[in-house]
Amino acid sequence: MKIGKEEKVRLLRRILVSYIDFKQAAHISSHILAAKLHCDYPEKDRHILQALSCAMIIAYARPFSGNRGTKAMLAALPERFLSGFAPDERALHQVVMKDRNELLAHSDHSAWQLRLSVIRSSGRSPMLVPLHRDTRAPLDEKHTRMFVDMAHKLMEAMLAERRALEKELADVLPTLSLEDGRVTGDESAMRYGGW
Repeated sequence: MKIGKEEKVRLLRRILVSYIDFKQAAHISSHILAAKLHCDYPEKDRHILQALSCAMIIAYARPFSGNRGTKAMLAALPERFLSGFAPDERALHQVVMKDRNELLAHSDHSAWQLRLSVIRSSGRSPMLVPLHRDTRAPLDEKHTRMFVDMAHKLMEAMLAERRALEKELADVLPTLSLEDGRVTGDESAMRYGGW
Protein backbone atom coordinates (compact mmCIF):
# COMPACT_ATOMS: atom_id res chain seq x y z
CA MET A 1 0.00 0.00 0.00
CA LYS A 2 1.41 3.34 -1.04
CA ILE A 3 1.04 6.20 1.43
CA GLY A 4 1.20 9.92 0.74
CA LYS A 5 3.71 12.43 2.03
CA GLU A 6 1.47 13.64 4.85
CA GLU A 7 1.10 10.08 6.20
CA LYS A 8 4.85 9.58 5.86
CA VAL A 9 5.49 12.71 7.92
CA ARG A 10 3.06 11.41 10.57
CA LEU A 11 4.93 8.09 10.56
CA LEU A 12 8.28 9.89 10.80
CA ARG A 13 7.09 11.74 13.90
CA ARG A 14 5.92 8.46 15.47
CA ILE A 15 9.30 6.88 14.60
CA LEU A 16 11.27 9.73 16.20
CA VAL A 17 9.25 9.63 19.42
CA SER A 18 9.22 5.82 19.51
CA TYR A 19 13.00 5.68 19.24
CA ILE A 20 13.26 7.79 22.41
CA ASP A 21 10.75 5.54 24.21
CA PHE A 22 12.63 2.35 23.24
CA LYS A 23 15.93 3.95 24.23
CA GLN A 24 14.51 4.77 27.67
CA ALA A 25 13.22 1.19 28.03
CA ALA A 26 16.62 -0.20 26.99
CA HIS A 27 18.51 2.04 29.43
CA ILE A 28 16.25 1.21 32.37
CA SER A 29 16.35 -2.54 31.73
CA SER A 30 20.13 -2.42 31.23
CA HIS A 31 20.46 -0.62 34.56
CA ILE A 32 18.36 -3.29 36.28
CA LEU A 33 20.73 -5.97 34.97
CA ALA A 34 23.95 -4.02 35.65
CA ALA A 35 22.84 -3.24 39.22
CA LYS A 36 21.90 -6.92 39.70
CA LEU A 37 18.54 -5.93 41.14
CA HIS A 38 17.14 -9.42 40.59
CA CYS A 39 19.57 -10.80 43.20
CA ASP A 40 17.81 -11.39 46.50
CA TYR A 41 14.45 -10.26 45.14
CA PRO A 42 12.02 -9.72 46.85
CA GLU A 43 13.91 -9.37 50.15
CA LYS A 44 16.28 -6.66 48.88
CA ASP A 45 15.55 -3.63 46.68
CA ARG A 46 12.03 -4.89 46.01
CA HIS A 47 10.48 -1.46 45.46
CA ILE A 48 13.35 -0.22 43.31
CA LEU A 49 13.15 -3.25 41.00
CA GLN A 50 9.37 -3.04 40.81
CA ALA A 51 9.44 0.70 40.03
CA LEU A 52 12.13 0.38 37.37
CA SER A 53 10.38 -2.62 35.81
CA CYS A 54 7.16 -0.64 35.65
CA ALA A 55 8.97 2.33 34.09
CA MET A 56 10.72 0.20 31.45
CA ILE A 57 7.46 -1.48 30.44
CA ILE A 58 5.54 1.80 30.29
CA ALA A 59 8.29 3.35 28.12
CA TYR A 60 8.43 0.32 25.82
CA ALA A 61 4.65 0.16 25.43
CA ARG A 62 4.06 3.85 24.66
CA PRO A 63 4.52 3.51 20.88
CA PHE A 64 1.99 0.64 20.74
CA SER A 65 -0.53 1.95 23.26
CA GLY A 66 -3.01 3.67 21.00
CA ASN A 67 -2.05 7.20 21.93
CA ARG A 68 -4.23 10.00 20.72
CA GLY A 69 -3.30 10.31 17.09
CA THR A 70 -3.26 13.76 15.56
CA LYS A 71 -2.92 15.22 12.12
CA ALA A 72 0.77 15.55 12.98
CA MET A 73 1.57 12.05 14.34
CA LEU A 74 0.29 8.49 14.05
CA ALA A 75 -1.49 7.15 17.12
CA ALA A 76 0.50 3.91 17.26
CA LEU A 77 3.53 2.32 15.72
CA PRO A 78 2.48 -0.11 12.97
CA GLU A 79 2.66 -3.79 13.95
CA ARG A 80 5.04 -4.49 11.06
CA PHE A 81 7.90 -3.35 13.28
CA LEU A 82 7.47 -6.53 15.32
CA SER A 83 8.16 -8.76 12.31
CA GLY A 84 11.84 -9.14 13.27
CA PHE A 85 10.93 -10.73 16.60
CA ALA A 86 11.41 -14.43 17.27
CA PRO A 87 8.34 -16.30 18.60
CA ASP A 88 9.54 -16.05 22.22
CA GLU A 89 10.07 -12.30 21.79
CA ARG A 90 6.59 -11.92 20.32
CA ALA A 91 5.20 -13.80 23.30
CA LEU A 92 7.08 -11.52 25.72
CA HIS A 93 5.82 -8.47 23.79
CA GLN A 94 2.25 -9.69 24.35
CA VAL A 95 2.88 -10.25 28.08
CA VAL A 96 4.46 -6.81 28.44
CA MET A 97 1.59 -5.11 26.63
CA LYS A 98 -0.99 -6.99 28.70
CA ASP A 99 0.84 -6.10 31.93
CA ARG A 100 0.99 -2.46 30.86
CA ASN A 101 -2.70 -2.34 30.01
CA GLU A 102 -4.09 -4.33 32.94
CA LEU A 103 -1.63 -3.93 35.81
CA LEU A 104 0.82 -1.09 35.46
CA ALA A 105 -0.97 1.78 33.77
CA HIS A 106 -4.40 0.70 35.04
CA SER A 107 -5.79 -1.40 37.87
CA ASP A 108 -7.85 -3.97 36.00
CA HIS A 109 -10.06 -5.98 38.38
CA SER A 110 -9.62 -9.32 36.64
CA ALA A 111 -5.83 -8.96 36.50
CA TRP A 112 -5.64 -8.42 40.25
CA GLN A 113 -7.69 -11.58 40.95
CA LEU A 114 -8.81 -9.92 44.17
CA ARG A 115 -10.53 -12.28 46.61
CA LEU A 116 -11.99 -11.13 49.91
CA SER A 117 -12.29 -13.15 53.09
CA VAL A 118 -12.52 -12.52 56.81
CA ILE A 119 -10.50 -14.07 59.63
CA ARG A 120 -12.70 -14.83 62.58
CA SER A 121 -11.26 -15.87 65.91
CA SER A 122 -12.70 -15.92 69.39
CA GLY A 123 -12.11 -12.83 71.44
CA ARG A 124 -11.14 -10.68 68.42
CA SER A 125 -12.99 -8.57 65.95
CA PRO A 126 -13.27 -10.03 62.44
CA MET A 127 -10.42 -8.92 60.19
CA LEU A 128 -10.74 -8.45 56.42
CA VAL A 129 -8.03 -10.22 54.41
CA PRO A 130 -7.77 -9.20 50.74
CA LEU A 131 -5.85 -11.82 48.77
CA HIS A 132 -4.59 -10.95 45.30
CA ARG A 133 -2.06 -11.67 42.62
CA ASP A 134 1.32 -9.94 42.95
CA THR A 135 0.57 -7.25 40.40
CA ARG A 136 3.90 -5.48 40.85
CA ALA A 137 6.10 -8.53 40.26
CA PRO A 138 8.85 -7.55 37.80
CA LEU A 139 10.07 -9.54 34.83
CA ASP A 140 12.62 -12.11 35.94
CA GLU A 141 16.27 -11.74 34.92
CA LYS A 142 15.99 -13.99 31.85
CA HIS A 143 13.06 -12.03 30.47
CA THR A 144 14.63 -8.69 31.35
CA ARG A 145 17.64 -9.71 29.21
CA MET A 146 15.29 -10.60 26.37
CA PHE A 147 13.46 -7.31 26.89
CA VAL A 148 16.72 -5.33 26.49
CA ASP A 149 17.38 -7.13 23.19
CA MET A 150 13.85 -6.40 21.99
CA ALA A 151 14.19 -2.70 22.83
CA HIS A 152 17.50 -2.57 20.93
CA LYS A 153 15.96 -4.34 17.91
CA LEU A 154 13.15 -1.79 17.86
CA MET A 155 15.63 1.09 18.19
CA GLU A 156 17.50 -0.28 15.15
CA ALA A 157 14.23 -0.62 13.24
CA MET A 158 13.34 2.99 14.11
CA LEU A 159 16.74 4.20 12.86
CA ALA A 160 16.40 2.26 9.60
CA GLU A 161 12.90 3.61 9.00
CA ARG A 162 14.02 7.13 9.89
CA ARG A 163 16.84 6.97 7.32
CA ALA A 164 14.46 5.78 4.61
CA LEU A 165 11.86 8.43 5.42
CA GLU A 166 14.48 11.20 5.63
CA LYS A 167 15.53 10.46 2.04
CA GLU A 168 11.93 10.61 0.87
CA LEU A 169 10.88 13.67 2.87
CA ALA A 170 13.95 15.93 2.89
CA ASP A 171 12.62 17.98 -0.03
CA VAL A 172 9.16 18.58 1.53
CA LEU A 173 10.34 19.70 4.97
CA PRO A 174 11.48 23.23 5.87
CA THR A 175 15.16 24.20 6.00
CA LEU A 176 16.95 25.18 9.20
CA SER A 177 19.76 27.66 8.57
CA LEU A 178 22.94 26.91 10.51
CA GLU A 179 24.01 30.52 10.02
CA ASP A 180 21.11 32.37 11.62
CA GLY A 181 18.85 29.61 13.01
CA ARG A 182 15.90 30.61 10.81
CA VAL A 183 13.50 28.00 9.50
CA THR A 184 12.21 28.62 5.99
CA GLY A 185 9.99 26.87 3.49
CA ASP A 186 6.73 27.14 1.62
CA GLU A 187 3.39 26.77 3.37
CA SER A 188 3.21 22.97 3.03
CA ALA A 189 6.84 22.52 4.14
CA MET A 190 6.19 24.61 7.24
CA ARG A 191 3.01 22.64 7.96
CA TYR A 192 4.82 19.28 7.51
CA GLY A 193 7.58 20.52 9.80
CA GLY A 194 5.15 21.57 12.49
CA TRP A 195 5.97 25.25 12.25
